[in-house]
Amino acid sequence: MTSKAAASTNLPSDLAELAPRMREVVLHVLEEYIESALPVASASVARRAKTSVSAATVRATMGELTEMGLLSQPHSSAGRVPTDHAFRLYVDDLMSQVSARSSLPAGVGRSLTQPTGDVDDFMRRTADLLSQATGQLGFLLSQVPDRLPLRHVHFLRVSSERLMVLLVTQGGGVQTRIMDESDSDQRTLDAASTRLSELVAGCTLAQARARLASAIERERERSDSLWRKAFSLGRAGLSSALEAELYVGDRNLLLAHPEFSDVQRLRQVLCALEEKERMMRLLDKIVHADVLSVVIGSELEDPSIRGCAVVTAPLGDLSHGGGLGVIGPVRMRYAHVIPIVRYLSEYVSHCIA
Repeated sequence: MTSKAAASTNLPSDLAELAPRMREVVLHVLEEYIESALPVASASVARRAKTSVSAATVRATMGELTEMGLLSQPHSSAGRVPTDHAFRLYVDDLMSQVSARSSLPAGVGRSLTQPTGDVDDFMRRTADLLSQATGQLGFLLSQVPDRLPLRHVHFLRVSSERLMVLLVTQGGGVQTRIMDESDSDQRTLDAASTRLSELVAGCTLAQARARLASAIERERERSDSLWRKAFSLGRAGLSSALEAELYVGDRNLLLAHPEFSDVQRLRQVLCALEEKERMMRLLDKIVHADVLSVVIGSELEDPSIRGCAVVTAPLGDLSHGGGLGVIGPVRMRYAHVIPIVRYLSEYVSHCIA
């Protein structure tokens, strides 16, 4: 049967607008639904109530909340479940109370380690830690900062037809890309790497591209075959460098949530997380400088993840840092998740500063 949901156009904008009994009932429904993932019965809410109240009274209140658009009823014989709008009011209220370190599991702090030069490994471990600590699917989108100067560029043959491009920054970060090339042996690649590194050392990625373009124009008639090879490889290697790296935690954690027992729905969510451009568009819309954001259900524009919630925070300077967060069912434990996302965003921002 179709869900019975309210058609009210006068949705409250704050939990404080509700009468005390209505506020207590909707909070009980939210908390029990978050824990059980099952429709909540009026008798269950009556047992949780701080004051003595009958199941019939609670049932009438739940009916009013349904008419207001805060609860819905999957079918006539079932209990009620919170709507996206109820979760929005709940999260807004929670955000005004949750401090950066409240409810932060002790194990999170102990699991953190300083990056030791392998930035990729540090980012992957952070995404995994987000997943493990929250029980949701953690992700980290790291913008490749144009402002970081390059130390050197190296080309490494990985097959007869493909090269790996390694862009190493002066801070020890490494960005790798695969490009097609079948003409050069490793000795030639090493020599071209040395020439190109001498040209772009100390430059940001944008400056390196500009310097290379200028050198190509200036040396157009040069007969040195090694320089021509260095120019050719540099143009392809530097232009293929993407502006972001996406790290995703343990995808199997989504299987623990009954909302993702539908294989098709699970596949849609995972596909969205695997596409960097898609995630960059999502974060551009929901990440705001110095602000942790929670986007719930129908608020998400991407239809494949509209049944989910995303908790995310920026990393460092928003124009360079990217963001990290988690994605999971709308029915997530926000009081547990929010402090962890906030804490890790501040920690990683400090590490990459």
